[in-house]
Amino acid sequence: MSGETGAGEKLKRWRRFMYAYNTAMCLSLGPPMILFQKLPRAILKWPYEDPVMMGIYGTIVTSVGACSAAALRSEKTQERFLPLFLVQMLYKTMTCALLAKELRKKEVEPWGLRLILWFFVAYIAMLAGTAPWKASK
Repeated sequence: MSGETGAGEKLKRWRRFMYAYNTAMCLSLGPPMILFQKLPRAILKWPYEDPVMMGIYGTIVTSVGACSAAALRSEKTQERFLPLFLVQMLYKTMTCALLAKELRKKEVEPWGLRLILWFFVAYIAMLAGTAPWKASK
């Protein structure tokens, strides 16, 4: 019994950490993607000049940060926002597939795309630790 309680507390702490991490990362990256679109492209040598997509993605990232901040209010709120982690795992996995496809073309300078790809892979692994893989009693 105490092992289950300890595992449950560990999961709650990990979720709380991931909500805080999401808040910090997303609210520091999302608004610059919307407001200063040339800056992320210049830093990462992003080859695409599509302000609409950068704006949409920046808005999604900012929204995830805002939702994560809202989830930090209480444990009950954190449970309600768990689908946020699933959505992140799904869109980051799709983004990884698209980035891998672009890297195989060898038409772009790869370091920025590789950085994002491996960052997302690590992020997906961290998010996987938040999922309630076993049914709670």
